[in-house]
Amino acid sequence: MELRQLLYFVTVADELNFSKAAVRLHMSQPPLSQQIKALEDEIGVELFTRNRREVRLTDAGRAFQSDCRSVLEQVRVAVSTARRTAAGDIGTLQIGMVTSGVYHVLPTILKRMGENFPGLHIAVTDMGSADQVHAVMQGKLDIGVVHSVPTRTGLGKSPIFTEHFSIVVPEGHEFTIRPDLTLRDLEGVPLVAFSRDHAPALFDAMIASCLDAGFSPTIAHTARNPLTTFQMVRLGLGVALVPRSYARAGMPGVVFREIGETAGHIQLYAIWREQGPGELVRKVLGTVMREPIVS
Repeated sequence: MELRQLLYFVTVADELNFSKAAVRLHMSQPPLSQQIKALEDEIGVELFTRNRREVRLTDAGRAFQSDCRSVLEQVRVAVSTARRTAAGDIGTLQIGMVTSGVYHVLPTILKRMGENFPGLHIAVTDMGSADQVHAVMQGKLDIGVVHSVPTRTGLGKSPIFTEHFSIVVPEGHEFTIRPDLTLRDLEGVPLVAFSRDHAPALFDAMIASCLDAGFSPTIAHTARNPLTTFQMVRLGLGVALVPRSYARAGMPGVVFREIGETAGHIQLYAIWREQGPGELVRKVLGTVMREPIVS
């Protein structure tokens, strides 16, 4: 049984006239009649009753007509989906995201995606920068959002977001009410810092910001993730210097203080594999990632 035979049958069922159906199908009547007869022989039932005056569907023909329409519609949808996927209009995009990007960068990306690619499904993985580089090169991620600038050959990259640091202090700390707080005020103050093993770019940017402000930070404790950092600060083990977007997390027991232009900054980059990114990835990079995200 061939799909074209189902199309022939549905067309005849619509017209209940072989001559008119043949015109719609751009073929002559005898081959159409032969195809319908071959279809009936294969199924083993009569689909039409025919005489010189009229053509009618049998009960079996009416039942077959309904299912044939469903099959042809499914084929039409499958063809459309394949074409739209090849054109980069729909599909699944695997995106990696460093934790700080979840609070501001990801919402903006999702908004842009919804506006430009409403048929696109997005799968997001919270992942460190180094792991994202490997995942992108191995084809496990389509696009990564990372802190550090990778130097790996074959990896495309573009800056998409820059943000300043904020100071995180426990509730009741003197820094919560001190006016004109600056980064230099952290000199000699115990800090809870991100572990360099787990977040080297954040650790290095924090150290560089402090050195630019004229002092070497006093690192008393280290943490692997933001939640641990905030809990250590809440317990009074020290204060922390974190990307400003973390303030969106709304963590209880801690206060975020802006420190203006003295804060130093951290930059996020979009990365992708230069060789063979699909049409979908190229479209997203050209549309969604083209303009930097504003904090």
